[in-house]
Amino acid sequence: MFTFVLIAIGFLIVINGVENGVDSANEYLSTSMGGSMDTESFLVLKKGYILSNFIFGGILLLVGLSFFSMYLYKFLKEMDVGDE
Repeated sequence: MFTFVLIAIGFLIVINGVENGVDSANEYLSTSMGGSMDTESFLVLKKGYILSNFIFGGILLLVGLSFFSMYLYKFLKEMDVGDE
């Protein structure tokens, strides 16, 4: 069950990474910078937020898939031993 939750959360974060990154950059701009910032800095900030979402979602997805693969391997190995 835990692996499916990790996989689902990681997948959703990766799928929505661009939208969430842009929203986070806009929120940072409005709260911390008072609503004004030069365009280059904002684009770098936005790319950083998007990249961090992709990395975080990818890590969760990879960990979830790794755990699922290990459990599946263990299950199939036990099934194979039981047949003998």
